[in-house]
Amino acid sequence: MVSTLRLSDFCVPADRARAVAGAWCGDTAGLLRRACAALALVLACLLWAGAVGAQAIEATEARIEYQDNAFELTASFDFDLPPALEDALNKGISLYFMVEFQLTRPRWYWFDEKPVNTSRSIRLSYQPLTRQYRVSTGGLQVPFARLKSALQFIQRVHGWRVFDRGAVKPGESYHAEVRMKLDLSQLPKPFQINAVNTREWNLASDWRRFIYTVPTDLNAPPPAPPPAPVPVPVPALPASPAMPASPALPASAPAAAAETRGSPFAQTVSTALSPFALVQSVPGQP
Repeated sequence: MVSTLRLSDFCVPADRARAVAGAWCGDTAGLLRRACAALALVLACLLWAGAVGAQAIEATEARIEYQDNAFELTASFDFDLPPALEDALNKGISLYFMVEFQLTRPRWYWFDEKPVNTSRSIRLSYQPLTRQYRVSTGGLQVPFARLKSALQFIQRVHGWRVFDRGAVKPGESYHAEVRMKLDLSQLPKPFQINAVNTREWNLASDWRRFIYTVPTDLNAPPPAPPPAPVPVPVPALPASPAMPASPALPASAPAAAAETRGSPFAQTVSTALSPFALVQSVPGQP
């Protein structure tokens, strides 16, 4: 005889249900903890790699100066060229460094105003024939015999006109920031692919931020040039005593000869030595 199934046959004991649920919850919590730990480790590695890449170039100085109705940027950077980049440079691959500058004015009622956002490209190349490094920027080309000298020239930004006086308001304070990085988009395609996976090719600096307040006397006329120095009068020297006039020389040889013949001595000599006197002065001759 077949027995009738009852609902109690399908019920799981409460103790066993709690044990199964506890085991499942424990496994899920452990998996979540391990996943969170792995994700945190990956994020820490990414942040460490980004920090290392950012410290490859260090911005040591940045300031703005007002010259000739324009604002000029002066900045200094410090970095060493990694061996991989130096080897590529010596093989004929040009490296492009980009200097970026931004000017922002915060506004509480709207988005921040960005009146200035500009960049400047600096090209570093090597000429195997002349064995010289060449730095090109803004139409200027400067040769260098050593790589260290070329890098020192790149690391110093001076006299770069970043904006005119019409872009800012006198008396306002702005947030200025500048940085330098290696422009990977200017490299050949094979090197761009290699640069993505190579840390040495990711040269970049952090933003160097500072507050700049525009002077209020921009409309003031330029200062007058200093007056020219007045020449000091030199005292005149005392006049030397007059020297006696020297006797005038004869004007010409004939005139001198005529004066000589007119003198008494010349007449006596001519009379004594004349042919007539010599003939007449011998006595006793017929």
